[in-house]
Amino acid sequence: MIRTILVPLTAELSGETLLETALVLAKRVNAHIRALFILPDPDAALAYLPDVTLAAGLTREVIERETQEAAVKEKQRFIDWRTRNNLPETADGRLDTCFATWAEQTGEIEAVVTRRGRLSDLIVVPRPAPGSVQAQRCFDAAVFGSAHPTLVVNEKLPFDMTGHVMIAWNGSLEASRAVLGAMPLLHLAGRVSIFAAPQYDVEDVDPADLADSLSWHGIRAHSVVGPKDEHATGAALVSAAAEQQATLIVMGAYTHSRLRQSFLGGVTRHLLAHAPVPLLMSH
Repeated sequence: MIRTILVPLTAELSGETLLETALVLAKRVNAHIRALFILPDPDAALAYLPDVTLAAGLTREVIERETQEAAVKEKQRFIDWRTRNNLPETADGRLDTCFATWAEQTGEIEAVVTRRGRLSDLIVVPRPAPGSVQAQRCFDAAVFGSAHPTLVVNEKLPFDMTGHVMIAWNGSLEASRAVLGAMPLLHLAGRVSIFAAPQYDVEDVDPADLADSLSWHGIRAHSVVGPKDEHATGAALVSAAAEQQATLIVMGAYTHSRLRQSFLGGVTRHLLAHAPVPLLMSH
């Protein structure tokens, strides 16, 4: 059951698409959207800055003032967004309503997202684009630190993520966790398919076994056969998602070590760069 959706925000991470995406799901499950603006610790920020920047007159007070100003602006955008969508600020003790709240916290992105993510049913983060350090840090903390499902979205706002949910399945522990985390959405899905990815370290993995397991939960799923070539898996999954008009891909994140994937590519990196729809990931 999804009752709480965490949306981490910073001065560099735009909140509109993330909030709208969270709202698409929150309306389906009557969830609480928790917008959390993370302010950097001024002392910690100074430690990361190059000497030339410090020499130009950037001080602790300047950093603190600028981050507070950014928080005020982002909060106003959040209030405007909540007003446009007629969302209440509180639930008044009810569990059958969707509402959204704002909070601020100072600290390192990794520590804040990890701690708050472990207390949330779902985390919504942007795809880590090249050069976006904060997006990468937020993604890493959510996927690898929270142990909870993470919805990774691009700039394109999804209309309905539960129309056709496609599961990328290879029998790994990460994929199994992803399916478990996606169960509330699989129950809502109009259609569920299983993309049979190549087996890395697991032999005799049959997508029919997963389909049978899901059937015991009242979920009917059909198989989409992938290529035998491990290196073509990412491209084939992207192609299948487009052809089958998938609205969400459920997958484990980095079933190989992240160091190995940084050199060999891999399905996770390919999907983060090219997936046409949001990704629900677990590790």
